[in-house]
Amino acid sequence: MRIVLLEHPRAPSAVHFNEIANTPLWSCLMTGYAASSLLDAGFDVRIIDATRRSFAETVKWLIDTPSELLAVHAVYFWERAGELFQMLSQLKKKGYGGMVCLFGFFPTLVWRDILDHAPEVDSVVVGEPEETLVELARSLTTGAVVRVDGLAARLHGEATLFGMRTPVVPLDRLPFPLRPFLEADETVSVLASRGCYNGCSFCLVPTLNDGRAVWRGRSADNVAAEIASLAERGKRDFYFVDPNFIGPGKAGKENAMRLSRALARLGITFGMETRANDITGPLLRSLCNAGLTSLLLGIESGSPRVLKRLCKRTTVAQNERAIAAVRDAGIEPEIGFIMFEPASTLDDVIENMKFLERNRLLDRLGRTANLLYHSHIAFKGTPGYRAAIEHGMLVPEGLYGFEGRLLYADCRVGWLAGIMRPICQFILREMGKPTSRIHWSAEAVGQKPFQVVNDQLVEIFKRMLATAANLTSEPEIVRTGQLLAGALKELEQTLTEVEARAT
Repeated sequence: MRIVLLEHPRAPSAVHFNEIANTPLWSCLMTGYAASSLLDAGFDVRIIDATRRSFAETVKWLIDTPSELLAVHAVYFWERAGELFQMLSQLKKKGYGGMVCLFGFFPTLVWRDILDHAPEVDSVVVGEPEETLVELARSLTTGAVVRVDGLAARLHGEATLFGMRTPVVPLDRLPFPLRPFLEADETVSVLASRGCYNGCSFCLVPTLNDGRAVWRGRSADNVAAEIASLAERGKRDFYFVDPNFIGPGKAGKENAMRLSRALARLGITFGMETRANDITGPLLRSLCNAGLTSLLLGIESGSPRVLKRLCKRTTVAQNERAIAAVRDAGIEPEIGFIMFEPASTLDDVIENMKFLERNRLLDRLGRTANLLYHSHIAFKGTPGYRAAIEHGMLVPEGLYGFEGRLLYADCRVGWLAGIMRPICQFILREMGKPTSRIHWSAEAVGQKPFQVVNDQLVEIFKRMLATAANLTSEPEIVRTGQLLAGALKELEQTLTEVEARAT
């Protein structure tokens, strides 16, 4: 039986062009893990990477590549997610007769909606895909009735989940992910663990495990063996896409320490992401000795009240100590941060701003432009989405209501979030233009063009914050439009002056 695994086209979002919260980072390895598991079970598997293709090109590609099972890694791509289902409908109309099965975080959370409203989809994997897809393929091969744990399909016309599948334990028994498309200078993604022991209200990660906050780590030897095999292919730079690289408690730190010692023998560089409360000086030094060059800390807020509402189970002091420790190790940390969440007060926003300034996090334009506008994004299935619905603070939007539009308890915070978004996105778009004097590739802390624009952006935020503080109600649309237009004009003039000085 021929199986095709599809990475579908990702139509760009005009609104969320700079946001990656639509799916956890480790999604990038789902198809590779599914493919290697199917190959290991003896199936004929091909990966089609159509992420940079059009939907029409992808339909032709799939028609020209016959298969009995088409397993699609379905990623929510904001306001254009419906185009995936239009493509699958077109594929069926053009004569594709195999089973269409979706897998991934997005379909896991809306499997019932998909089966109720998308007749072009035959089944949905709910949870981790590897073992479920192998059992599905075996059932199709034998002609048996397909009733596989971890799979949802229509039974007598009703969307039915045949049973939850227990997540893979230990992870070492999975084969390394198939990687047929590695580019010459590519930083290679590696997954050393799955899940997270915490249950942050905004996070999609536990949803793949039926909402349970559980961290599962691979052994240090298993991870090192995978990286060594990639190093033999000439790869030297890696990024761990784990939601939380360091596992819980003493055992988690000991496992990370063992892995750092194993990596030190390979002569590589790597980056990672972790929670602030798991950082220790000795562990950081060991990781840096092994090749750590970049680290993202999930800080999220400088307000203790917001940290509590987000269920972070960290303190402001822990966050500040982690930032200092990372800098002491010689690395400038990247920061995960939510400036605005629906229950935020202006005091929360002010505390966030003081935290960012106190910890010198507003000195690099690319980082500043992100930190000053990021808001809480709520997705269906997360605790934050459910809580906001219960409190009347969310309006379901997007395909199947997967994305929630949050309503702010304090209209002044909502106004500030609304006006800072286009201002910061203007800068981020400018930084994405190859011909711009502030193109991101040339950024360095203190470099004149970037610093001028950075300082102006911070000043604009403070001015808008002061305006918000003086509001008794949300200002009329005309006044908001005037303030926004004025801020954008200031930035445009600054960019023009920067360009003139450069020439």
